[in-house]
Amino acid sequence: MITIKTNKKTVDEFADLLLTSKGKYVSVRKRIDGWLAAHVGHADEDIFKYLQKDLKKIIISKPVALESIINDFKVKGYQARILDSKGKLNLIGEELKDCFRYKNFRASKKAHWLSAQLNIKSCVYCNTQYSLTVKQKSGTKMLFHLDHFFSKELYPYLSLSFYNLIPCCASCNMGKSDKSFKLSESIHPYIESLDEIAKYGTEPASLVKFLLDINKNENEIKLLLEIRNQHLGDKKLQKKLDNYKEDFNIEDQYAQFKDVVAETYLKSLYYNKYRREELIKFFKKKHKQVLSDDMIKRFVVGNYTDSKDLLKRPLAKMTKDISEDFFTHF
Repeated sequence: MITIKTNKKTVDEFADLLLTSKGKYVSVRKRIDGWLAAHVGHADEDIFKYLQKDLKKIIISKPVALESIINDFKVKGYQARILDSKGKLNLIGEELKDCFRYKNFRASKKAHWLSAQLNIKSCVYCNTQYSLTVKQKSGTKMLFHLDHFFSKELYPYLSLSFYNLIPCCASCNMGKSDKSFKLSESIHPYIESLDEIAKYGTEPASLVKFLLDINKNENEIKLLLEIRNQHLGDKKLQKKLDNYKEDFNIEDQYAQFKDVVAETYLKSLYYNKYRREELIKFFKKKHKQVLSDDMIKRFVVGNYTDSKDLLKRPLAKMTKDISEDFFTHF
């Protein structure tokens, strides 16, 4: 769960794209206005008037405010009125969902615009797979999903909310399915950073076995994701971390990358500070180039090592975590 960086300007531009009709595009606002015009005196028009009044707020609100909107929707009795006895959207719920039309958005240039603004290249949830937008003969295609932290099947009125659209791989999105998270129980990538909360490492005994025979014991490596020392004893964060690992099957996913873990350890051990200094001298003398500390680390690890770059390439957090102790002590 890597932190997503954005700014108010991008969020406001996103809202303008959704709320302004242009050409063949009919905005969310116009569809809600149209529903109200066609259903004057309807028993559920108060639900649509509520959305009409607070529509921009719903689109741009940050996660805490979105959860407040959900609670307000429940208190007013609206949430119960859009669901059937099985907790699925009823007729009014489906009509409300149709006003937002997430599927249309997902296939539109507006989604491509959002992808370009976020500029994320790996899954926010697991960081094991790429999340790219590519140009093909048939047009631009997003090779990733947009997950809804607050389920669009329960809260269709949040299906286009900026801070409720989380870029992720198909595996994470389908694994999570329609489960709706709570801020008190789950890490939200617009609020918290897994990198700040927890760190990847290996079980000491398994690392010793590997180092005793690096040619045979690669599969002995046991990767761990544990809460950082400064958060030890924080039960709330520990629970969020435990839920994250369970919701996205993180331990099983990362068990497939023991070879990468092994290579990262070996490269970190081989390129100690003396060899890194040799590299700096070589590039300066032979190529008149001064390598930055960040570039040296990327060269050694084969991935990004700065927290701000973790979404630029899969497995960046894991390789950064494994190597950082070596860069500090060796």
